Amino acid sequence: MANAERGETDEPAAMRDRRGPEQHASDSFATELAPMTSLGIDPRGGWAFLFDIDGTLLDLADHPDRVVVPETLLPALRRLKALAGGALALVTGRGLGSADRLFGADFDCAGNHGATLRLGTTLDAVAAADDLLLDGIATALEPAIAAYPGAWIERKSHSVAVHWRRVPEAAGDLARAVRIAVAGHVRDWRLIQGKGVIEIARRDATKGTAVERLLASPGYAGRRPFYAGDDVTDEDAFQAVAGLGGVGVLVGPPRRTYAQYSCPAPEVFRRWIEALVEDA
Repeated sequence: MANAERGETDEPAAMRDRRGPEQHASDSFATELAPMTSLGIDPRGGWAFLFDIDGTLLDLADHPDRVVVPETLLPALRRLKALAGGALALVTGRGLGSADRLFGADFDCAGNHGATLRLGTTLDAVAAADDLLLDGIATALEPAIAAYPGAWIERKSHSVAVHWRRVPEAAGDLARAVRIAVAGHVRDWRLIQGKGVIEIARRDATKGTAVERLLASPGYAGRRPFYAGDDVTDEDAFQAVAGLGGVGVLVGPPRRTYAQYSCPAPEVFRRWIEALVEDA
C-alpha cells in the first residue's frame, strides 16, 4: 500500500491527491504492502479495524446482491477480530440485514451510512427513520427509474438509493430526478453520490459519526482506528479517523481523499489482511 505525498491544498484537513501510475494488483502487491508493514500494524497492538464492504473487502458487482465473498476472507476476518480483542467492525452503506447475509452476524456493524449500529447483540438506531417521507420520495422517483431499464430503487430502513451501475448513461437524468425529489427536505437529508448510485440519507448520520461512536464504545475506546474504504461515501470516515490519530486506506483507483495511504484494489487489500493474520 502506497503512502500519499503530503502537499499544499485549498481543501480542508489536507485532502490528498491519489493520482499516480496505475499498476495491476498482482504486480503491485509487494510494493504496496511494504510501506504499510513499516507502520508496524500489529493486530494485537491496540488497533480498532473498521472496514467498508463493497469495493473494499469485496469486488464491486453490477448489483449488491451479486457480490462474491471469497472463501478465504471470512476466516481471515475472524482471525483478525480475535487478534484485535474483538475490535473489528464493518462500516457500510448496506443495511444490517444485507451485511449479515454476506458476513453473518458475528461482526459489529454500522449500517446505512452510520444510521444504524450493532455492537454485539445490541442494536442502536442512531438516527430516526422517516418512512412516510422516504416512501413518498421512492414513489416520486418511479417514473424516472422506469425510463432506464436496469436502473432500480433500493428502499433501505433509513434511506433511499437509486442505482444505475448497469446503465451508466442514466447517471445525469437520475441524479437530477433525485435532487428534485429531495428539494425542500435538505435541512435533515443529504445526497450521497457514490459509484453508480445516489442516496438520500440522514444528515445527522455519516460513516464519520459511526467511526466516532464505535471508538467511544466498550472494546474500541482507547484504540487507534484503522479504516479502509473505497468511495467518496467513506471520506467522512477518513476525516474522522485522521482526527483521532488513526490510519486511513483508500482502496481502488487514485483520487483526492482524506486517507493517508492507498491500495490499488480489493484483491490486494484482502491479501494484505491474510498476510497480517498469518504473520501475527
